[in-house]
Amino acid sequence: MARINPDDVEAVRERTDVVALIGQHVSLKKSGQSFSGLCPFHTEKTASFNVNPDKGLYYCYGCGKGGDAIHFVMEVEGLTFPEAVERLAGPAGVTLRYEGGGRDDRRTASRRDALLKANATASELYHRMLLSGREGEEARRYVESRGITKESIEAFGIGYAPGYSDFLLRRMTKELSPEILEEAGLTLKDSKGGMRDRFRARVTFPIDDLSGRTLGFGARLLEGDGPKYMNTNETSIYRKSELLYNLHRARQAITSSERAFVVEGYTDVIALAQGGVLEAVATCGTAVGEGHFTLLSRFARRVVLSFDSDEAGARAAERAYALFERFPLEVLVLVLPEGLDPADLVLKHGPEEFVAQAEKAVPLVEFMLRRAIRGHDRDTPEGRARAVQAGLPIVTGLDDPVRRDQYAGMLADLAGVSSSSVLLELQRHAPREEGARAPEPREPAAGRSATRDLEREALKLLAQHAPLCAPHLGAIADEAFETNRHRRVFALLVEAAGNPASILERAKGEGLGELVSQLAVEPLTGTATSEYAESVFARLEELLLSRRIATVRKALERLNPTTQPDDYDALFEQLIGLESERRRARGRAGEGT
Repeated sequence: MARINPDDVEAVRERTDVVALIGQHVSLKKSGQSFSGLCPFHTEKTASFNVNPDKGLYYCYGCGKGGDAIHFVMEVEGLTFPEAVERLAGPAGVTLRYEGGGRDDRRTASRRDALLKANATASELYHRMLLSGREGEEARRYVESRGITKESIEAFGIGYAPGYSDFLLRRMTKELSPEILEEAGLTLKDSKGGMRDRFRARVTFPIDDLSGRTLGFGARLLEGDGPKYMNTNETSIYRKSELLYNLHRARQAITSSERAFVVEGYTDVIALAQGGVLEAVATCGTAVGEGHFTLLSRFARRVVLSFDSDEAGARAAERAYALFERFPLEVLVLVLPEGLDPADLVLKHGPEEFVAQAEKAVPLVEFMLRRAIRGHDRDTPEGRARAVQAGLPIVTGLDDPVRRDQYAGMLADLAGVSSSSVLLELQRHAPREEGARAPEPREPAAGRSATRDLEREALKLLAQHAPLCAPHLGAIADEAFETNRHRRVFALLVEAAGNPASILERAKGEGLGELVSQLAVEPLTGTATSEYAESVFARLEELLLSRRIATVRKALERLNPTTQPDDYDALFEQLIGLESERRRARGRAGEGT
């Protein structure tokens, strides 16, 4: 496959201000040479997230995530490595060059660029039509009737597709082929094989990815026949099951509050944003699914599914229940009163009422339990038993045993029976537990030996202050480090020559990226001076020599000086030399402290 020129990748790294980038998502405070803040990747009350601006790296001591600006964008925006580089290249002022790959790869990349250009151009044309086009008068009245301000029209790029069939075709085929427009979902073939615009007489809402690039549209019919709402059909760049409308704008607010509101309509999102509720997103004409939860779990800890009817909430809850335990999310269900959708509620009662209603959102499992037992006569033993049986599959389906027991108690209360009877039923119906695979062990800080701590200090010096280490590297081989991980990281950092970000990709490929990132931001035990560096590396050399001496001593013990005098004398001479080297190293270590 075609790849981005490595020099251009390095240029993107060097020209991206990692503190400014991460500061868009996290509040950072200066802490010595680095910056610290609450981790955007997991919930914490004490800041354990550190950013080193000199090395362009970040690391969280709480969850272990680390990397450079490219990896941060990959994490928070859900992008691949090339997509993250492309996302940062523009702001960094780097024009990317691509190399390698066959003709098919180049054709695929060119096709993707053309599809993105087609959607961006269409979005601009629709937007201009709504703002000032003669045919957009009715659309402007509709938008105004929904309480959408001109500022929101601009911010959300709302547009209007006129009713005639070749609005885009006449304006875009000079630069883009009809085939590209069809592939982008902007046009389609009629019954006679001719081409016509897909969206006609509709208010358009551009749907963007996390980088703010338009991938498709949602559109609301104003007049004529056809479905009231229509979305772009699935394309190679537009996959509605993996997109959430407005997430690229809302993600910072979601990250800050750790909460997201998932609503059903695009105008709901806009109405809430106008009222100061900035954490709202919407699905793109499809049910909440696994791809949506994957996206939300990158930014939120709590997700409120908001619906305008109990039936809609029930359908969504059932789908969400099948998925939510796979993700670190607390999912709640909010059914708005009076059958109002969020936009109508905000227009009628103000955004404060939506926030007040959101405080009453019910946990997903509780919502499902209450619906399951509804309609059962809990005044009779038979009715109560049927209510328990209706709710039991919901409880037994929970993976967490603590939550299972808690919701078993709730089911008992709702059905009007004893907790012990529900727990007995739960034991009879619960699936047999399977042993979970233990997570990959991580060496605890408290369990590290003094030698490992010394090795780590040397690696931190090499990652953060390579010039101070340069005079001592000739005396140190990778065997100076006891573990394979430290030996490999030492070799990578020597190759990096003071720029650990340059070897981060290879380190991640070997399972060492987390360690490299950590070494680049973790404070030193001592002060970064040439004397301190000499002391650390001299002590490391002393320990290496001690291990060599121990090996030679054991070899000498196995020799008979009478029958093997030559071998014995050679080893004894080697031992004397090693002891002399160790004394010199010990002296340098003492002088540097």
